Amino acid sequence: MEAEQALILLHGTWFPAHPSNWMDLGCGDGFFTRALAAWLASGSVIHAWDKDARSLESIPENLDGIVIKKQVCNFITTTLPEQGIDGILMANSLHYVPDQFSFLQRLRSFIQPGGRLIIIEYDRNQANPWVPYPITYSKLEMIAGQTGWTSVQKNGEVNSRYGAKMYAAILQ
Repeated sequence: MEAEQALILLHGTWFPAHPSNWMDLGCGDGFFTRALAAWLASGSVIHAWDKDARSLESIPENLDGIVIKKQVCNFITTTLPEQGIDGILMANSLHYVPDQFSFLQRLRSFIQPGGRLIIIEYDRNQANPWVPYPITYSKLEMIAGQTGWTSVQKNGEVNSRYGAKMYAAILQ
C-alpha cells in the first residue's frame, strides 16, 4: 500500500479541528500512525501501541507537531487508559483479536462521547496465518450494532496487493 492510499482511507472532515488524544492499537512500524498524524491538529497526541519493540523504533516521537507516545504491549490484554481518548485507529489489527465482539464493546465504553473508532481491514472471510480472525465490512456492521456503536460508515476502499479489498470504517 502506498502512503497516499492510507491518507485516502483516513480522509474526512470528522477529525477535530483542535488538538485531540488518539490511540493506534497494533501500530506496527507506524505506517498508518503517520497517515493519522497528517489529519490531526497540531498539539494532538497519538499513543502508538504494539508488541514489537523493533517496529516502534521506526516511529518518530514527533510528526509535524503531533506527539507520538510509543508503548510496547499487547493491545488486546493491556488495560486501556481510564479516560481522555478522543479516537482510536486499528489498521490491520482487529483481525488479531479472537473475541472481536467483547473487544469492540470494551472500546465503546472507553472512547470519549463523540469520539470515533477507525477500523481498516481486509474485506475477506477466509482466515490465513496473517489474518487469523478476518472481519468483513458486513460482519463489522453487525458486531458494531450489537455492541453499542450507533453509527458505522464506510470511509473508503482500496485494492490490496494480497487479493482482497481493504476498507476503512468509522464507528461512533
